[in-house]
Amino acid sequence: MTETTIFISEATKRNWDKLNSSGNDRLKRRANKSRSQKIITPEGYVIAGSLPRFVEELRDTTYPINDLIFSLCALYVEHNRVNEANKRRFFEEYTHYQRLDVSVPRQILKNRQDDWIGFVYQSLTAEGQRILKGLYYTKPVIVNEMLSDIRILNGERFLDPCCGSGIFLLKLEHATMEQLYGIDNDPLAVMIAKANLMVKYGESAVYPQIYQMDFLLHAVSALGDLRFDYIVTNPPWGTEKGHLHASDVIQSKEKASLFFTESFKFLNKNGIQHFLLPSSLMKIKVHADLRRFVTHETRMESLKCYRERFKGVFTDFISLKVSKKPVFGSQNYLVYGANNVVSRKEFVPLEDDFCAIPMLADRDEAIISKVERLRHDDLSHSQWALGIITGNNAKVLKDRPRKGLEPIFTGKDIAKYSLKAPSRYIKFDRADFQQCAKEEFYRAKEKLVYKFVSGRLCFTYDDKQRLFLNSANILIPDIDGMSTKTVLAFLNSSLFNFLYTKRFNDLKILKGNLCTLPFPKVTAEEDRQFTELVDKVLGGDTSSQEEIDKMIFGLYELDNDEIDLILNLKF
Repeated sequence: MTETTIFISEATKRNWDKLNSSGNDRLKRRANKSRSQKIITPEGYVIAGSLPRFVEELRDTTYPINDLIFSLCALYVEHNRVNEANKRRFFEEYTHYQRLDVSVPRQILKNRQDDWIGFVYQSLTAEGQRILKGLYYTKPVIVNEMLSDIRILNGERFLDPCCGSGIFLLKLEHATMEQLYGIDNDPLAVMIAKANLMVKYGESAVYPQIYQMDFLLHAVSALGDLRFDYIVTNPPWGTEKGHLHASDVIQSKEKASLFFTESFKFLNKNGIQHFLLPSSLMKIKVHADLRRFVTHETRMESLKCYRERFKGVFTDFISLKVSKKPVFGSQNYLVYGANNVVSRKEFVPLEDDFCAIPMLADRDEAIISKVERLRHDDLSHSQWALGIITGNNAKVLKDRPRKGLEPIFTGKDIAKYSLKAPSRYIKFDRADFQQCAKEEFYRAKEKLVYKFVSGRLCFTYDDKQRLFLNSANILIPDIDGMSTKTVLAFLNSSLFNFLYTKRFNDLKILKGNLCTLPFPKVTAEEDRQFTELVDKVLGGDTSSQEEIDKMIFGLYELDNDEIDLILNLKF
């Protein structure tokens, strides 16, 4: 057997040594998610009372996933009204799969509205395989929003170039099978999509026009002269460095950008293209190629910013709608609207590189570049814990202190460098809680605690072994050369708030985002000075926060204009 060499940082090695861990389990998580065996159940994808229980039963079996999905598709088309010729063709197409003796509740089999087989497929696929296959399907509520203003007329066509199991095609109203096209490179997803459409369109004599192929490589030869009036999808995200597809437009090789520009080639003259995209494409410099394309080659119709995330994915996203309709004066215009929506309007010009969410302007990038040059360490090898999830706050939490109870704090109780007086009390018994970290995290000699739902970084210090609910998270930092209080100084600083806001623009303070923050190397004397200043702030001297900011600005050699920009940032 070939021996595998694992390359890790010294800091990571120190942390594994502390935990008596070889790190093998950690290679299947976090940064190595493509090897993760974690199972993630998609939330909000299907509403069916018995389906989660059915999935749990399937998890206890050893059925091969290919044969299982085929068997579910077969049962689905057999137990619903489907054109007989299409049914025969479907079974002839998939003779290479084995039919299993699987029992599916009738309530599920008769569900013609939801992509329940797609739900099963996602729920039985490990996180690593989901990443490799792009199995992060779109919630129906978002699908319905993106399809809400589409009215398919006679002769019009609709394409989903990354259709997965067909959720966009399934949810589209007032269309016929002849008008729908889908493409995906996952054979099981394509099979599910065909079964979904056959059941939805029952007696239609048209066989589902769903094709298994790599859209970026083969769409031109496969679709030929076909053009579409609507192209709507949630494409794969991430850099495709090894992909054979060459693009003169998208030099970054970002998959979502490639799908966007390639799909636009198949759009009719007055067609609409609507994509779900990671928000990073609208604000990171390397993705300026897509923004230039959208600005100069399309007419932007609307852009909506979503603050939620796909489960297991650590980026927020947008939906971007464009058209090939003529642009007034060859210029794009956008204005802000309600509910995080940006829509097109005449006579309100934007700069050439548009965006509806904070972008990294040249001055912002200059500051970030200065800070990054002094990166010495980060929080990725620190210890983290969630606050307590009681499962029943009304029952477990008490409003008054009494014997056997101790104070417990929420995220709302946390301010920078301070905690409000306790207003709730609890008996600490891990067995009584729905979810609880190891007691050693709560009882640590010293720890940092931060507000989870917040527009800015908001950390405080605890050396009294206090308890916290799940609206607050715990950090026991491990930064080379820095005391816990010095780390606190940086996390609460104006500079780190600037960095976090410019990079993430999030309403939640996420561990993955915090781990990207760059900490510099400090001397023992500087560490002592930061610790003394933090002690003053903790003692009530708020003016010392300005001294902390000045020290940090000095470490990074920021000039007065850059400091003014940071201090004037609106949160």
